[in-house]
Amino acid sequence: MDRLSAEYILGIDSSTSGTKACLWTLEGELTASGSAPHSVERPHPGWAEQEASWDGALFRALEQLFSQTDIQPEQIAAVGITHQRHSFVPVDASFRPLSRAILWNDVRCQAEIDFLAEAIGKEKLYRTTGIPPGPWSLAKILWLKGNRPELFARTHKFLLVHDYLVYHLTGELCTTESSASAMGCLDILNRRRWAEPVLSALEIPVDKFVPSIRPAGTVLGRIIPEAARATGLKEGTPVIAAAGDQVCGCLAAGLVKPGQVGVNSGTSLTFQTLTVDPTFDPDCHYILEISPLGCYAAETVVFSGVSDLCEWYRRVFAGLEEQQAQQTGVSVWEVIFAETAAVPPGSEGLMVFPFFQGVQAPYWSNDARGMLIGLSTAHTRHHAARAILEGLAYEARRQIELLESGTGNAIDEILLYGGGARNRLWCQILASVTGRKVKASAQTEATALGAAMCAAWGIKRFQSLEEAVASMGAPYEVFLPDRALFEFYDRLYHQVYQPFYGRVQDLDALRTRLSSFGVSSTT
Repeated sequence: MDRLSAEYILGIDSSTSGTKACLWTLEGELTASGSAPHSVERPHPGWAEQEASWDGALFRALEQLFSQTDIQPEQIAAVGITHQRHSFVPVDASFRPLSRAILWNDVRCQAEIDFLAEAIGKEKLYRTTGIPPGPWSLAKILWLKGNRPELFARTHKFLLVHDYLVYHLTGELCTTESSASAMGCLDILNRRRWAEPVLSALEIPVDKFVPSIRPAGTVLGRIIPEAARATGLKEGTPVIAAAGDQVCGCLAAGLVKPGQVGVNSGTSLTFQTLTVDPTFDPDCHYILEISPLGCYAAETVVFSGVSDLCEWYRRVFAGLEEQQAQQTGVSVWEVIFAETAAVPPGSEGLMVFPFFQGVQAPYWSNDARGMLIGLSTAHTRHHAARAILEGLAYEARRQIELLESGTGNAIDEILLYGGGARNRLWCQILASVTGRKVKASAQTEATALGAAMCAAWGIKRFQSLEEAVASMGAPYEVFLPDRALFEFYDRLYHQVYQPFYGRVQDLDALRTRLSSFGVSSTT
């Protein structure tokens, strides 16, 4: 089909750092894209806020997209939106923001988390909403209620990023099942209803949330005239319900059935596996969200991921590699990982625990920090680099085993996307440490692609969402476990990695005390 007579799907990803608009064919080819940055404000320790100018960022991203292509607005058949989850903004009755948005990584609400556990009960909240007490939207809304009561009283609605954008594009006030489930106050068993008993007990009016919760693939609304003028999109173009960023990314990576785990290997390591029924973990080790496929997604996370720790390594240790890369004209990562690959498996007795920003399941300690264990004068920075990759793989194995234990489903396939999927050394280490096949996606815009898949399915270009994933999914590289290495890593995992942190967790309090001491000097 001729390029100028073909139809395209627009996938929008409004993330923490920026908005990206991507134009896809029905075969999953990225034909044009545009982006605009967001800034994050941190007015106090532990806070993370953002101006709710997401609509303006989207308009700029689309302006850039249309400047790079001769594809016409009438060729765009549908729009799908994915977004940073948990982040929300309070708005007044005219839908103007009353304050900056509170972001997903804001941790000001520890007192409210403790209150939720006491007032509602950890297990009761988990079995009602799929999400135990934690730094999710619900706890931050409670913080506003207690600390900004005037603002709370003036709030007409608490809008997720997705809801805010949909309102500005279509004039409709609605959200998706997947997006709502991440807030921590949706009735997970009655997925189009808010958990009214929980909200009532907390004295949070349910009418402060959007009234319409819709499944993926349904039409949320159509582009209104004002939005058409601002964006360049054609008036009447349908906007289709999709899901949050990690859910869409896993979908684009091919997560369509139990027995697989989708892994976002970027700034954090996020793990999702599917379960037909809402299978609750007895120890609340994972959260449950609603998948665009109609089933449930069980999710765990490691806050410090491959991209995050590799970037830390580059910044702290790789000055010589930076110089070599500049002199030879190759990527600094190519230099770093060529040297890292030469280090023997096991890093000659060096091990990293990747809890640089705390740890969630199974230890649940915000005070935890990364550890480098076994250091000797024989080790070099290259040993540390390999130990980081191995430590992340050990922790990935633990998270996968937690998901297996809770859901009762064996997982034999890892679907990898994000920055780590382009690190072939880590992909092979991951396969050999976990003993599982790894499929590393070549797609660099997986979240936006997942939203586009939902949109294409929603306008009946595919008979099912699974068919959309099969047709539009990116190629991937397969990494199989080295059986001899698996046996070697298996001993290290069971005999050292798995039991170690549990035995030293009590030292977190001492480490926290250590960090409270300032460094002074005299001259």
